[in-house]
Amino acid sequence: MRKLFGKIHLWLSIPVGIILSIICFSGAALVFEKEITQACKPHLYKVSVPEGNAAVLPPSQLIARIKEQTADSLKLTSLQYSGKADEAATVTFKNAGRKSLSVNPYTGEVNGWIEGNAFFQTMRKLHRWLLNPPPQKGASSVGKMIVGISTLLMVVILVSGLVIWWPRTRKALNNRLKVSCRKGWRRFWYDSHVALGFYSTLFLLIMALTGLTWSFGWYRSFAYGLLEETLRSRPKLTKLLSHKRKTMHVPRKEERNKPIIRLGTRQFRKYRQNTPATLRSV
Repeated sequence: MRKLFGKIHLWLSIPVGIILSIICFSGAALVFEKEITQACKPHLYKVSVPEGNAAVLPPSQLIARIKEQTADSLKLTSLQYSGKADEAATVTFKNAGRKSLSVNPYTGEVNGWIEGNAFFQTMRKLHRWLLNPPPQKGASSVGKMIVGISTLLMVVILVSGLVIWWPRTRKALNNRLKVSCRKGWRRFWYDSHVALGFYSTLFLLIMALTGLTWSFGWYRSFAYGLLEETLRSRPKLTKLLSHKRKTMHVPRKEERNKPIIRLGTRQFRKYRQNTPATLRSV
């Protein structure tokens, strides 16, 4: 049985490993998208805090100043304050696509438009669809299918690797949990694969099993159904989540065309009594 799993582990890892490496490296780049983008264009994300710990402008005043500096054709849909004092506020418009506007929350001065970075857009397409995105949301494509199948095979590789790794004696267990640096490079690389592979198996399984929800509709339905059954079996957790949904503000019909104001914790405490639009705290 171990020989069978050994062959499965070896021959699946060779071709699938190349695709998985591309998916993993592009995903790793996306993890740092925010930090890299902010470092490249700091003037769009950082603002100078006035002396004396001055307060940010209330949403009503800030919106009024934004409208003075933007075209009348733009319809403001949301205003988001940051939870940090030195970060800019962001504004989105209904007919501006995915762009958002950076605004100084202390003066109302517009810093410029925040647009998606071409490099990270390419990384996202590479990570999810191998540069072959579906024609529309929810549709399928060759790239999306290859990523999904490769992720499924990754689960098989991890499980087969765990079966091969499983030791028969305590001595073997001790050897497979550490990396030897004194028995040559060949042994070093072998121990690195065996030991580090074991330590990372749980994390890789979680990434694979959760990532599959974006590739296959049937898997997404199964995962959400399983989660729902889990919540039903834990009445205390279900009650807590239900209470949070009930306490959330649901806008009335006449409020739905008003801009949404998202405040950081600091601004939320100051302005929640005088916000002129639908309020959501983030």
